[in-house]
Amino acid sequence: MTEEKKGQRRKALAKWLKESILRLGPTFIKIGQQFSTRVDILAQEYVDQLSELQDQVPPFPSDTAISTVEEELGAPLNDIFERFDYEPIAAASLGQVHRAKLKGQEVVVKVQRPGLKDLFDIDLKNLRVIAEYLQKLDPKSDGAKRDWVAIYDECANVLYQEIDYTKEAANAELFASNFKDMDYLKVPTIFWDYTTPQVLTMEYVPGIKINRIQAIDQLGIDRQRLGRYAVESYLEQILSHGF
Repeated sequence: MTEEKKGQRRKALAKWLKESILRLGPTFIKIGQQFSTRVDILAQEYVDQLSELQDQVPPFPSDTAISTVEEELGAPLNDIFERFDYEPIAAASLGQVHRAKLKGQEVVVKVQRPGLKDLFDIDLKNLRVIAEYLQKLDPKSDGAKRDWVAIYDECANVLYQEIDYTKEAANAELFASNFKDMDYLKVPTIFWDYTTPQVLTMEYVPGIKINRIQAIDQLGIDRQRLGRYAVESYLEQILSHGF
């Protein structure tokens, strides 16, 4: 088989894998997102397809999201927000985001998909078995030293942390405190009275995803300076704060 045909086969398999992950649901979508950054263990064709899981996840019913908000915050939606947009502006593996208006301020409300904890308990138990199987099966013929069980443990730990939105809110405030002297960084304000493990309410801050190069150029943003800021803040975060 030629290299070109091998590449085409990998691309087809990668697309099948992405579509299968979407059908399998939140646990697998989240893990697929994590693997989309692992160019050290996956071929580029797989990375490209799995990257689509980062922002191309279908939303869940808005009525379900509204019910979750009302149950978590303990009041009817109209008694909490002056406005709550029915259609989400974004959807991800673990939740979706709705714009709203709270006490005259524009906010976003991140609502968790229902039943995630029970789903994780089942799916991650099965994935542990798969990781142990891969550990024995992987020939490591390419010279890479992959510890599939350790990779699983890392993914599982991150997943359980991410279904508690109060931890995400606390991390946002810690990040804001660590970078308070960097005027080019903006962290949305958290509204703690309207935040629970399954609902996160924060200040609405419009932005553009960093890989939308054309949109960035249209705004006249200096890409070189943007890249420098990103690297500086990342190194500061890891090397100075360890967070």
